Amino acid sequence: MPRMVFWIGLIFGLVGLAIMIGGGFALDYSRSFSKDGVQTPGIVVDLDYSRDSDGDGSYRPVVEFRDSEGRTRTYHSSTGSNPPSYDVGERVTIIYQRDNPTRAIIDGFFDRWFLPVFLLCFGGIFAIVGWGLFYAYFRRRWTVAKLRTRGIPTAAKFVECYRDTATTVNGRNPWKVAAQGINPVSGKIDAFTSDPIWVDLSEALKDKSLPVMVDPGDPAKHWIDLSTYVDESEDFA
Repeated sequence: MPRMVFWIGLIFGLVGLAIMIGGGFALDYSRSFSKDGVQTPGIVVDLDYSRDSDGDGSYRPVVEFRDSEGRTRTYHSSTGSNPPSYDVGERVTIIYQRDNPTRAIIDGFFDRWFLPVFLLCFGGIFAIVGWGLFYAYFRRRWTVAKLRTRGIPTAAKFVECYRDTATTVNGRNPWKVAAQGINPVSGKIDAFTSDPIWVDLSEALKDKSLPVMVDPGDPAKHWIDLSTYVDESEDFA
């Protein structure tokens, strides 16, 4: 398995973990804000329409409320939606900081929970993909190491070296070697496929017989030894 998979998995996994940690802090902040803040009624007086860099627009509610000293405050929500989540004239509950009434949120899903939930879900997707690739990389390393020491050797005739279009790494498709020979475990003619490589070995392997190691407990598990032709530290294990 290409070493690039290791780095992509590690980067995605760490980035996803960092985003999820940020989501955890945002969730804790929202809980603390709601617990320690002051609740008061408010009214939506306007819907602030804005466009993002993609040209998509959203409506952000503008709410007026009175603090504990009777002063009228205006809160501009930092989250918007399209269609708008609130109507002008709609009554809502505002939560503001006791010592700083200018810091406030609407007691609703978008203001309280949207950012934490988004960060946790988005980071979770990154982490699952990243650590999944990371795990797959090392699992293949362990499998190849086991086949090298415990596998049953056989020889297979080279068939072709083809592009693996189902796999894309950094915008590139690797090559795979296909070979055919007698499976020493099942005793039948079998097809063998190599790990991904980054060079076309069609000419180098033409009419060649390739060494293959087969798992004695599972005839479907195998490893084509291409160490004579490619650097295994870069393309395998």
